[in-house]
Amino acid sequence: MFSFLLGVSIVIALVVFPVMIAARIVGAGKTGFGSALLAVILQVCLSLLIGRFIASQGLNIVVSLALGSALYAMVLDTTMLKGFIISILTTVITFVAFMVIARTFMAAG
Repeated sequence: MFSFLLGVSIVIALVVFPVMIAARIVGAGKTGFGSALLAVILQVCLSLLIGRFIASQGLNIVVSLALGSALYAMVLDTTMLKGFIISILTTVITFVAFMVIARTFMAAG
């Protein structure tokens, strides 16, 4: 049970902290853990919903990006443009973090 909770905590940290960092970079009104966690949870729900109703992968990405930007703007108290930038920065930060972690595990193994 402990290892499960530890794993969930690590996944949450790896997903929420990039949102917090990106929100601080663009100067969002709310940059705390709770706001970032709420934004991530809503983003995941939104992405799942969009995936169910839009079959085209290209359109799915465009709609997810637009609605995700609006969601970040609303939850993190910022503009739509800054919400878009948060979305992009979060993706880049998360990608880099996962690449570093992957390299670390590959070098260790």
